[in-house]
Amino acid sequence: DPGGHLSPEVLYMQPASTAEHGELGQCSFCRRKFFCARLETHMNICSKSQGSKRKVFDSRKARAKGTELEQYQQSSAMSQNEPSRKNNRRQKHKSLIQTLCQTHQVQQVLSKGGNVSDLPLLPPIENPDYVTCPYCSRRFAPRAAERHIPKCRNIKNRPPPPRRR
Repeated sequence: DPGGHLSPEVLYMQPASTAEHGELGQCSFCRRKFFCARLETHMNICSKSQGSKRKVFDSRKARAKGTELEQYQQSSAMSQNEPSRKNNRRQKHKSLIQTLCQTHQVQQVLSKGGNVSDLPLLPPIENPDYVTCPYCSRRFAPRAAERHIPKCRNIKNRPPPPRRR
């Protein structure tokens, strides 16, 4: 070839012809096969790389570096390190059963032709994980409460808190 490039046929045939001239040896670390002349060099490099684990690249951190988002990610990472709250599985299960019973009662009244407004009011379901705002007495999930309470503190014309049942 005048440009110094080999044709695809020659490139495809070349590895087979060179494999006939030299013997292949297997790396004891990665089990790949190399010509014996290159095997020793590869094993030196492979043994060093086998001992160290590569750090996982986090593209989110790389993109956020040097921006305001980086500060937010650091503060949210600190809040995630806090111990998780106690599991209230029994209480949640009990409230689920209570809700199912109440919906069953509503369906029975509707099937008999009754009016739903005749039924007594349902008691509010209390979630122990929710945080009460000291300013407006509303309840929020912990993360939402962190955002809401500082804003609610500065509100001047606040509506009255919700009525207790």
